[in-house]
Amino acid sequence: MSLTRLGRVAREALLLVREFMSKGDFERASKAALKAAEAFSGIAKHSSGKAHRIAVRRAEVMIEITKVLRNGEPLPLELVEALDSFYPAPQITTPDPQPDTEQPVTPPTESETEEAFIPPEEEEPKVETEPVAPEDVAHEVLEGIEIARALVGMINRAKKSIRLMTMTLSDVRTIKVGKDDCEVNLLERLAAKAEDGFSVRLLTNDPQALGSKSDHFSKAINKLLKLSDKIEIVVCSILHIKALIIDDAEVLEGSSNFTVKGLSGVGEQMSWTNNPEFVKQFVERFHGFWTHSSKECSTCKNQTCEVHPANQRL
Repeated sequence: MSLTRLGRVAREALLLVREFMSKGDFERASKAALKAAEAFSGIAKHSSGKAHRIAVRRAEVMIEITKVLRNGEPLPLELVEALDSFYPAPQITTPDPQPDTEQPVTPPTESETEEAFIPPEEEEPKVETEPVAPEDVAHEVLEGIEIARALVGMINRAKKSIRLMTMTLSDVRTIKVGKDDCEVNLLERLAAKAEDGFSVRLLTNDPQALGSKSDHFSKAINKLLKLSDKIEIVVCSILHIKALIIDDAEVLEGSSNFTVKGLSGVGEQMSWTNNPEFVKQFVERFHGFWTHSSKECSTCKNQTCEVHPANQRL
């Protein structure tokens, strides 16, 4: 896992520790504290010098906090202060009026000059989209081969970003339904967009969790990453959503996985819309799973996402 990802996990876990402690939920707070300890340990492995020592010390403190919370006890003052020093909540204060005379400058303390050990949080790419006029808002229900055709059209007209959520994935080339056919070439289209500088992110399930049915899935993931090393992947063992989001402006969602069977539309149904309010909900859901900040992530016991970081070969 990258330093950026580890820093984000540590930051979010610390916030959850505070939240659960404020509610008196020591069990969930202890789990969040353990997650923070593991993230700090990961940071220590990827760091050196002062940053390494800081991360090691903070991992040790979070282990102590975990032990106390597991016993259902409130934290002693020294651990509360340590927790606050790791990632203090932002405070907004109004400065007092200053006299015209020059004030002495106080040298910074060691803690103020301490080397940053948590990398800056990665921000979701900003996608500028033109407002959709009310008369241009549309919604379509798709069945059969029209699902595959809609997917191809959406990927082709993407301008900046592609977000794909699916339980499983396969190397879809051509969809044939009766006398109709559609050239999909899903993996090649996604890879081409990534190579052209588009932000392409795939949120999917763990191939190993599907057992004997995972061969086509694992092969598709490996082929995708061979076609382009710019594609980002996060594995989520609880994901069951199927959706394609383009430029944060339109979404295709429904029952179909992005496989030959799913895109053939037999026994499947998908909906396409550019309704801003509806699209926003899927953008937020994707971001929640991607950053491990969704409500499901806070209670998930199978941390597959930590085992398979983005772009790991499965």
